[in-house]
Amino acid sequence: MKSLLKMNLRFILFASALLMFSAVSGSAQSAQVFRLDGGDSTYAFGVNERGELQPLYWGGRVGSSDSIPPAHSLPEWASFDSPATTTPQEYAGWGAGLFTEPALKVSFADGNRDLVLHFVKATTNDSHAIEILLKDISREIYVTLRYSMDPESGILARSANIENREKQPVMIEQAAAAQWTLPPARYTLSYLTGRWAGEWTLNQELIQGGSRVLESRRGTTGHQADPWFAISRDSGQDTSRPAVADEEHGEVWFGALAWSGSWRFTVEPAAPPLRSLPRSLARVISISIF
Repeated sequence: MKSLLKMNLRFILFASALLMFSAVSGSAQSAQVFRLDGGDSTYAFGVNERGELQPLYWGGRVGSSDSIPPAHSLPEWASFDSPATTTPQEYAGWGAGLFTEPALKVSFADGNRDLVLHFVKATTNDSHAIEILLKDISREIYVTLRYSMDPESGILARSANIENREKQPVMIEQAAAAQWTLPPARYTLSYLTGRWAGEWTLNQELIQGGSRVLESRRGTTGHQADPWFAISRDSGQDTSRPAVADEEHGEVWFGALAWSGSWRFTVEPAAPPLRSLPRSLARVISISIF
């Protein structure tokens, strides 16, 4: 008798260029490239030659006649940084030499912890929603990723459903509602903390090397640590200036976790920036209770 385990994790994401959203929306798919349009935003991802689901674009609205290049894995940086680590994924399992933060980490009954999720199929529910099915390359672990974009505002909602079809139970050590990667740039992380009679304190810091974890273990959401964040982008080369956006200019990605219990966000640059290139690839992962 198979042991079935399902988990539903939901994350609501936003991308904004500090402009009013007013464009018409739609959805398109071609050559294993999937695209969602809404408001003034476009979100696109695809399947690369390795079978991995790879993010391609998330930002300002792309023209309906403009094509988005297909996904392709990135080369290794060194013998200890293989394409499994250098290539961003929409929902990475902890396996195949991955050294960055995974979206899903499990332990099988035989002690094996290797999990490599590859694309199986896509199902289009309507013009603004799509479901992607992933599966481990050798075990009966399935992950269904759900995407939906509001046609007016461009707000993107993502969730993950994890299912075990193995004959033995598995232990889920870590499970994310969503994972995504931003393009190389200088970024500032904004988040809220507080206490009774002192809510909504804004904290801001430059995203640098190493992982930055925001979390709450209280079991309920509250003003001590709000499940919300914003990341502002500075595409310039002047490192003496703060990498922030204001009410008049700049690009901002922000999101909130649709979860009332304990939660965790992990913000991780893919690699330390080189001195000659003061930029880093900011990888943001939302992980709910585990």
